Amino acid sequence: MDRSSPRPTARQATWAIVATSIAAMLAGFAALYFVYADRAGETMVAWLSGRTTWLGVTIEGPWTVLLPAAGVAITMPVIVWMQRRFFPGTEGTGIPQAIAAIELGDRPERGLMLSFRIAVGKMLLLSLALISGITVGREGPSVHVAACCMHLSARFCRIERWLIQRGLILAGSAAGIAAAFNTPVAGVVFCFEEVGRTFDKKSVPAIIRTVAIACAIGVAVLGDYRFYGSSNSDAALPLAIDTDLHTWLLEMRQWFAIPVAGVVGGFLGGWFGRGVVAGSRRIAPSLIARPWRTGIALGLALAVIGLLSSGSSYGGGHSQAERMLETAAETGVPIAGWSDPIAKAAASFVSLISAIPGGLFDPSLAVGAGIGQATHGFIEATIAPGIGLPELMLIFMAGYFAGVVQSPITVFTILFEMTGAYGMLLPLMFAAMIGAIIAGRICEPSIYEALAKSFLEAKGIGPSESKPGTAS
Repeated sequence: MDRSSPRPTARQATWAIVATSIAAMLAGFAALYFVYADRAGETMVAWLSGRTTWLGVTIEGPWTVLLPAAGVAITMPVIVWMQRRFFPGTEGTGIPQAIAAIELGDRPERGLMLSFRIAVGKMLLLSLALISGITVGREGPSVHVAACCMHLSARFCRIERWLIQRGLILAGSAAGIAAAFNTPVAGVVFCFEEVGRTFDKKSVPAIIRTVAIACAIGVAVLGDYRFYGSSNSDAALPLAIDTDLHTWLLEMRQWFAIPVAGVVGGFLGGWFGRGVVAGSRRIAPSLIARPWRTGIALGLALAVIGLLSSGSSYGGGHSQAERMLETAAETGVPIAGWSDPIAKAAASFVSLISAIPGGLFDPSLAVGAGIGQATHGFIEATIAPGIGLPELMLIFMAGYFAGVVQSPITVFTILFEMTGAYGMLLPLMFAAMIGAIIAGRICEPSIYEALAKSFLEAKGIGPSESKPGTAS
């Protein structure tokens, strides 16, 4: 903090709290809007696929296969063109932009990644992607829009410089994750573990207030819901010695699934992240020079993946993962094979390298759930006898997701809050830790850090002269 600057008066501090609280409310409403846009996309894809009726019309015949594919094929180039023509700065998930903004410090170049126009563009373009069934999540844009709201609040009041440097963006990042999934603890953890990459004690009050307000908006409208429902809240692996030693040792074999899921998930997630970073850098010049042609090629790729997977690749993946988890809890029988996670990962890869607004949380969690479904029979029979399908799915979700993002604390925290499965907390911690360690050997730096660096390089912005968290 600049010691020469006088501290704000009580009145100025009050106005700062009011302004940032209003910005937090706007962040909450943006996240709530994305929830409804995501649901609208699921409904649209279901209608185009002939699974539901809309306005008394039911689609039948070969159109149920062709229309969803046509939707993603047409929408992708439109979004790419609109982004390059009207909304530069909205590229990618939005989390790398928040990281880059913190690394820059309070420099004018922040306007290239945090502005009102970028927030509006992010919301508009993500809406098109979600409604058309493109394979993107909504957490990254929620973070980006929330960071924009918090950053812009400083224009309407006097805020201490140290809070402008880091605190506002950290608070917006936390609120974006928290409000997107109703996971307030994971939101706070994420802003320190991934976005800030250090604990900023002075910013904690602003972060907690922002998260609480943003989450309250969603809970007021949607209720105090769990993102994946409560069907797996009783999931657990045995640990307590409450029987004879022999029986306990036999039950403990279920824990053998954890290193397997951590290694496999971390390996696959690490290579996915590395592929996205390399693919994004390779395709970026074509997106700039030939947006229409490149967008059409990417849209056709999504359409082909959708056709080959019988539609399982469409959408972010929340409804698919929730359905797999609920069915697993009710019947213990898998409903997905290898084609489902492969198709979802492939479609997520294409969507991410296109740099259109959209996140990777939902697709990655759906991929992890699918891997758990596809491998349960083998692992239960040979490696971890007795392990339930819900437990294995959650472990693979942690291992793969941690492999992609390399933020293990966020991973096990967010999965615990999404499901309420307290009995799985320790297994999730181990699986996420292993997955992140394995992925760290494959994708270095992590996907968000690498994309943040690429974003700054693409904009021609050099590194900040001062280290993050220090005042100049």
